[in-house]
Amino acid sequence: MKVFPPLYLVLFVFALSAAPVCLAVDAEKTAQQADDGFRPLFNGKNLDGWYTFLQKHGHDSDPDKIITIEDGVIHLYKHAKHGDKVVQGYIGTNDKHRDYHFRVQYKWGEKKFAPRFEILRDAGIYYHHVGRDIVWPRAMQYQVEKTNIGDIVTVGNLRYDTWVDPKTRSEPKPTFMLREDGGVLQMHGHQAGITHLAHRGQWEKPGWNQIEVICRGDSAEHWLNGKLVGACKNIQQPVEGPGDKKWFAPLTGGKILLEIEAAEIFFRNVEIKDLPPSDCGD
Repeated sequence: MKVFPPLYLVLFVFALSAAPVCLAVDAEKTAQQADDGFRPLFNGKNLDGWYTFLQKHGHDSDPDKIITIEDGVIHLYKHAKHGDKVVQGYIGTNDKHRDYHFRVQYKWGEKKFAPRFEILRDAGIYYHHVGRDIVWPRAMQYQVEKTNIGDIVTVGNLRYDTWVDPKTRSEPKPTFMLREDGGVLQMHGHQAGITHLAHRGQWEKPGWNQIEVICRGDSAEHWLNGKLVGACKNIQQPVEGPGDKKWFAPLTGGKILLEIEAAEIFFRNVEIKDLPPSDCGD
């Protein structure tokens, strides 16, 4: 008698093998080609449509006044004194999003705080956040760390495929390299709870900078000031399988979070544009 694998496993393996590659990047083009269709996610007055999650305080509780909104800008840690020990967390969308072009502008403030007082200023944009709210949550992340803007970070044993500089492929933090420049395909992530892929170049400038994240199906692109700094495809998350086995399934959407991580920072012009539904992923 023939023994057949479970139907769901057959379908899952077929989906992975037959899924089209949706990532198409061109380093000579900017991510701002089409401004039509963007809508604000942040109204400039309050956090309608968003929630907060902070260490010690949980959901929608901010007794330390970590978050201030004024003149259309989100100002983080306005009331904290330089060097203070502060709580960390994020501001998250109530809704989940998939197939979108997200953009936001940021600039650094002057103050830094414990527990990150002695290290680089840090923040980030989480996307594809799934699961419970914790610090730090399961999600993909656009790293916003001084001198490391645009790194791809995974939190919560996620994995993806990307192109890396072959000279760095064996390093814990390989560097993204465009395929046409000699980048080699590599699976990254899931070996540890948090993993990093270094950004392609340095394009941060003084004052306001523009971040863009473009997600189509299970692929994502990171842009900074009109320059592509990182990209990946086949984003996957672990799921429970038969017995004690774990399988991986496409991760194609989730909530978007603005990270709060012990550095004074400003956010404004938080916008999103819906993209046509993709055939990639689930």
